Amino acid sequence: PISAVSAFREMGDVDPTLNARVSAEIIDTYRSGKEFAKAQQESEAAAKKYPEDRRLRMVRDSLLAEMGKVDDAASDMKKLLEGKGDIETWVSLAQIYEKGKRWNDMAKALDSAEKLADSNEEKENIWFMRGAMYERMNRVDLAETEFRKVLRVDPESAGAMNYIGYMLADRNTRLQESYDMISMALERDPGNGAYLDSLGWSLYRLGRLEEAEKTLKRAVLKTPKDPTVHHHLAETLMKLGKTREAVAEWTTSLHEWDTSSPAEQRPEEIAEVKTKLEGAKVRLAREVAPAKN
Repeated sequence: PISAVSAFREMGDVDPTLNARVSAEIIDTYRSGKEFAKAQQESEAAAKKYPEDRRLRMVRDSLLAEMGKVDDAASDMKKLLEGKGDIETWVSLAQIYEKGKRWNDMAKALDSAEKLADSNEEKENIWFMRGAMYERMNRVDLAETEFRKVLRVDPESAGAMNYIGYMLADRNTRLQESYDMISMALERDPGNGAYLDSLGWSLYRLGRLEEAEKTLKRAVLKTPKDPTVHHHLAETLMKLGKTREAVAEWTTSLHEWDTSSPAEQRPEEIAEVKTKLEGAKVRLAREVAPAKN
């Protein structure tokens, strides 16, 4: 993030009229790099300088929600609706509720956004967000329906293909279809770390472990801060009998969870990683003991 932040600051030095936008980009850069303290510091300083800048307020509200202050973020975002609202603000409000896992509120915000959607692109975005919401609620049939809507309008949507494929793989069902969907997504966006993770997980479910290992290692290189990717690789390594490597990956996964924001936390997956890590450590100790004797 340091080089990106420096580049943004230089942009502001060249054209001071861009400073509010520059601050917004810097906040997002720190947030994506999990440097939340720096993101908050930048956000507070920018709020004093540009209290009425609309885009900056949206970015600041998103950060507030990320840090668990969903009510504060939603309250400020609603002020931007100005009584009538616009599609961008309704979508941003839905994203805030998503970070707080407030699904009913998110659904209402998306419904309001959809009423204002004119273009297919706007509708696709809303359907995609609703599909992701249903997936998080474990209502997979409804999620797939939304992603299929996207594909009917845009048959080339790699994101929708990947999401359907990953949902199927994660639930260990329709595995060949899962593999085919994710493969099509990767054809359209080769090297995408999230799609590589999905493909690796699908290969794992299909029992193609060596291919899964290679694919997931590529995914880790692309998305090194994603705890789920490390978890998937650890599962694969464990199945291959590579206990020490699995321990290392689960340890990294746990570290990435520990450094994630409150909005990113998934307690069930974290608990699973902890359980798997402890089990792998016990197994590794047993494997190492005979060698010492």
